[in-house]
Amino acid sequence: MAEFRPLWTLKHPNAVYSAAFSPDGTRIVSGSLDNTIKLWDAANGEELARWRGHGDGVCGVVFAPDGKTVFSASLDRTLRSWDVASGAVIATLAGHQNYVECMAMSADGKWLASGGYDTDVRIWNAASGGSQVVLKGHSDAVYGVAFSPDGRLLASCGNDGDLRLWELGQGNATGKLAASLKGHAGAVQAVAFSPDGKWLASAGADQTVRVWELSDRSLRRTLEGHLGLVKCVAFSRTGQWLASGGADGTVRLWDAATGEPRQRIEAHANTVYSLAFAPADRRIVSASFDRTLRVWSVE
Repeated sequence: MAEFRPLWTLKHPNAVYSAAFSPDGTRIVSGSLDNTIKLWDAANGEELARWRGHGDGVCGVVFAPDGKTVFSASLDRTLRSWDVASGAVIATLAGHQNYVECMAMSADGKWLASGGYDTDVRIWNAASGGSQVVLKGHSDAVYGVAFSPDGRLLASCGNDGDLRLWELGQGNATGKLAASLKGHAGAVQAVAFSPDGKWLASAGADQTVRVWELSDRSLRRTLEGHLGLVKCVAFSRTGQWLASGGADGTVRLWDAATGEPRQRIEAHANTVYSLAFAPADRRIVSASFDRTLRVWSVE
């Protein structure tokens, strides 16, 4: 049985939508409805920097693989890249015609994907900031995007209840629909690939987490227990654990191989919007609408 032990509670003055560890696990970045991005010391919870520039809430943050750049997505319809050392904006990526709701980076750091209320999924060149392709097919807001570990697939999901897999061509310059996975009743809130690329987890407004086998794109198992919509899912870096969080304020830990529940914690006073594991799987950060991030030790 895994055990969570609370380490620190970190605060924004408004809802916290996203959080991520740096590749070496020494820092945490968070994005908030207060329009700011904060950088934290993962060893002690100290606030290291606060970056302003977005004109609306920040709904997604991620470190580049080298840890020198942070990318953010915002309700102001843009994505931005930031120099971690100086806090300066490197580039602004514009193209979405409505709120941006989600963002992901490929494992090699070359590509970004974003989705939002304009129903489009966009793939960007992270280095140049250029928009490479716009994937159309969702009929309502896109809530989640994720790259497969090898970069050959992109998953997207949204308010239309659709979970889509897109095949990415050479250099991610093209994309075609590979599959539409049906199973959730209602909106699909988030998606995550397992580190070995064999599984896809999805979070639903139907209060379930569903795990799909990518070899034949079949539904393998349905995980139940949340008492409200499930807003986020994350695999641990080793693939041992699957974590989920949602409107009931809880974080739940599941055995990724079997789907067996391993731990449930009353983590927050409001919806859990984001979860991320540290590289060694010994810590997890949760971000919530209750205006806090909480850092947990996983034993």
